Amino acid sequence: MACLRICIEHGARETAVEGVTPAKIDKTASSYIEAHWPAPRRYGRVAPGAYVLVDPHADYLDGEELRHMASELQLRLFGTQGRDDLCMLTFEGEEEQVLKFSTLTEEELLAMRGGKPPPPEGRTRLIRRDGVAELAPWGSTPRVVAAKPKAEAQTPIHLGWRGVYNLGSQKFESSEIMVVRKPGAPEPQDDSEFAEADLLAFDRAVAALEADPSLKAWVGIRMWSVVRAGIREAYQARFTALPPSVRERMAAVIYEVPRDLPFSAIAPLRDIVLPSFARVDLRVLDAGFYCQAVPEGLAHGVVLQLEGDDEKSRLLKIHRFLSDRKVYAARRLRQGLAGVRNARELELARRMGANTIKGPFVSGLFATPVTEQETPIDELPLAV
Repeated sequence: MACLRICIEHGARETAVEGVTPAKIDKTASSYIEAHWPAPRRYGRVAPGAYVLVDPHADYLDGEELRHMASELQLRLFGTQGRDDLCMLTFEGEEEQVLKFSTLTEEELLAMRGGKPPPPEGRTRLIRRDGVAELAPWGSTPRVVAAKPKAEAQTPIHLGWRGVYNLGSQKFESSEIMVVRKPGAPEPQDDSEFAEADLLAFDRAVAALEADPSLKAWVGIRMWSVVRAGIREAYQARFTALPPSVRERMAAVIYEVPRDLPFSAIAPLRDIVLPSFARVDLRVLDAGFYCQAVPEGLAHGVVLQLEGDDEKSRLLKIHRFLSDRKVYAARRLRQGLAGVRNARELELARRMGANTIKGPFVSGLFATPVTEQETPIDELPLAV
């Protein structure tokens, strides 16, 4: 058992982080932890910015996972300003001490970051984007217990195509090219890895559409890569070079979109992505995505990515997401589902009016794009 505490530096409150309130930190962190702390691990919010984390199969929290979490939350809250405004500490110990740590004031937490020793009854760690430092009592030196992983031999990127099915017309209207990872394979850890996979898939999709004028394709684009200066230039160069005949048959699905669309993402999506594709959809993990924050004309639809193994939880997320159908329709946004994997999910999506669906129960994973074709719903999934 451990307690995770999150706050922001006092100076940041008064300068360049307008709108990043404790409530927004809490909302963003809760959404992120829910998506990245899957069962059998558990978590609970015990106070604003304070979360108890439980992993029944671990002796201690993984420092590298915590570092990645800090990096992601820093970026989601503060964009690309490159500052360590986010203060994140963890405390591991007996349950009573963990709960005491959860009630410490923000002033005490920031004092620990500045050098004051932490409570002695457990293990306290200061989490930064570039590493994890264990805080020690007075008279000893903090030791680095986790740093950025060393570069390893690069894993080849494998790609596959999965059909995108329109429930209304009962036909495959397009297909999405995606990275195929073996079960248990590590996810990308930094911006360069995400960009390499995105652009490789993009180039492969362009080649397929140039070779066959009848094809349509979806390509995934990571939101945080487009937002970050210095990385988005590589994307923009590819987008600008798209021939008009390909552009009109290619759609972009923006992934890693949080519950609230960050203000810092609006301009890059509007100026770089939107003009380069026939349509743009936002892919979210949170069924309660705040679609009212999406400016009119910025996107054509929102796709809920289904994750996890708990079928009841997945069905509840589908129901929660599609219950807002009138709100989405009023904003002229289509609703789609990705990751559909059984008949109950498919039927609920159909009954509640989802526009498009994608997943292993809809289409197999193919080495070549799926052509546009009519397929009755009772004949799904599409197989070789």
